[in-house]
Amino acid sequence: MIAKTKVDMKKICYVIGTLEIGGTERQLLRLCRDIDKNRFLPVVISLRCGGHLKEDFEKYGIRVIEVGKKYKIDFLFFLRLIHILHKEKPDILQTFMFTSNTWGRIAGLLCRVPVIIACERSTDKWKKNHHFFIDIILGFFTDVIVCNCFTVKKHYERKIRPVAGKLIVIPNGVEIEDIEKPPEFVAQKKEKIVLTAGRLSPEKGIQYFIKGARIVLSKIKNVKFIIVGDGPLRENLERLVYECGIKDNVIFTGYQKDMKDFITMSDVVVLPSLWEGLPNILLEAMALKKPVIATDVGGVREIVKNGENGFIVSPGCPDEIADKIINILSDDEASLKMGENAYRFVKENFDIKKMVSSYEFLYEKLLSRQQHKKG
Repeated sequence: MIAKTKVDMKKICYVIGTLEIGGTERQLLRLCRDIDKNRFLPVVISLRCGGHLKEDFEKYGIRVIEVGKKYKIDFLFFLRLIHILHKEKPDILQTFMFTSNTWGRIAGLLCRVPVIIACERSTDKWKKNHHFFIDIILGFFTDVIVCNCFTVKKHYERKIRPVAGKLIVIPNGVEIEDIEKPPEFVAQKKEKIVLTAGRLSPEKGIQYFIKGARIVLSKIKNVKFIIVGDGPLRENLERLVYECGIKDNVIFTGYQKDMKDFITMSDVVVLPSLWEGLPNILLEAMALKKPVIATDVGGVREIVKNGENGFIVSPGCPDEIADKIINILSDDEASLKMGENAYRFVKENFDIKKMVSSYEFLYEKLLSRQQHKKG
């Protein structure tokens, strides 16, 4: 069998707003890392410079191009983006989230990129009618719009109805490990640990996690609450912890590239979000056999089976969060069984290999369709 040359490989340019630590960014890293490099050449175009994950992409040999967007309104960055795409001449352009979906697709059209894919990752509550109008217009010039769960797909079917036929679902993926027994440092820990992770911004609902922690600590003293992440609300959240009188039991870690150790040492992982897509932190926790508690938002019900592999609670309800935390921390046997159920579920449905192969199949299908159009 003759090996493919670089000329045969299809170049994919992925346009994303930033390479900071976030769910979308980490999913893109996994995709670029594991995609078949004999068939596809991934190139990442980040609208903003820097980012905690830039080194990780480069470590895996993925070329990163920074556009240098500095301001919310910055037309020079758009000209630079057009120049980059014109120079790179990708076979496929794939964009993520509203800013990149908008400017990336326009630039792709101007540069006549053969295949254009947009990705929607959440049921964004902040979007107004004019945002969806832009999505509709650009949708007519887009080959496929990929959603990361069926809840997001249904949301966009209502919001961008004229182009809803272009919506498909490719779920997020996570590395699945064969876990025989917990590491020694987990077995020896003396305190119960409750973890949450995410950007410290309004949609993540971290304030309800903190208020839930206060209720738990009024009943169970030997518990630590860990908040992994950073963002614009950090100072406010730290003040709330102080006002709740629980500063000795709550730890803010800031951004962390590798969540594995934090999840492994935890007894339960909580997602208190007000809106979401398909949350990575839940998949990662379940892949490490941890029971989860999550608010009933976005694609949570596609992952969490209430009472089987975790618990679902109402958004904005610290009392419910606290009740389920106490439930899990008070029953080791039930917690262990829930974690086992969680592991089996994600192994069967959300293995990273499935996500990557689904994208590879989509790329081949769209390229073949484009070739037939030419022929």
